[in-house]
Amino acid sequence: MTTPNADMARFWTDDAGPSWVAERERLDERLAPFTRLLIDRLDLRSGEAVLDVGCGSGASTVAIARAVGAEGSVTGADVSSTMLDCARGRSDRAADGAPIVWLEADAQTAAFEAGSFDAVTSRFGVMFFEDPVAAFENLRRALCAGGRLVFVCWQDPSENAWFALGAEELSEVLDIPDPPVPNTPGPFGLA
Repeated sequence: MTTPNADMARFWTDDAGPSWVAERERLDERLAPFTRLLIDRLDLRSGEAVLDVGCGSGASTVAIARAVGAEGSVTGADVSSTMLDCARGRSDRAADGAPIVWLEADAQTAAFEAGSFDAVTSRFGVMFFEDPVAAFENLRRALCAGGRLVFVCWQDPSENAWFALGAEELSEVLDIPDPPVPNTPGPFGLA
């Protein structure tokens, strides 16, 4: 039996995960502005419980744990055991921050306790869901009344100059795959 997002779990564990972990410091630095944006938009308060979906190697999760303080709690969920192993190496508690639970789970189908989070967030993770409607319904159940959902995802490739320029350059030396099919899991899945 195939489970939803099984292909993404394999991809992020076996293919992309090891490269991401190897380049973690550089990627964390480049993605830091998005993490700051998420935290600003979440308007996190001391003591809140937060779910970080697609937490990857944990940089955003640790920053969120600092923002909610020692009285808060943070769960970093990801389908990739490779990425989570890296995240666990960071710590299970941010300096002066909340304890962190690292959870290998698919946020689309995970049995989160209803109403258990004040906020759900994701830095470039939610666009990989096989069934975004089911995933967001599941995340909504996990939010308490008045809870907040804030995420960052890529716009259409035509709106991302870095993507178009890189593809043009690479096409001279590599076979570039066709553009992604709209509304399918991947970097532009929610474009």
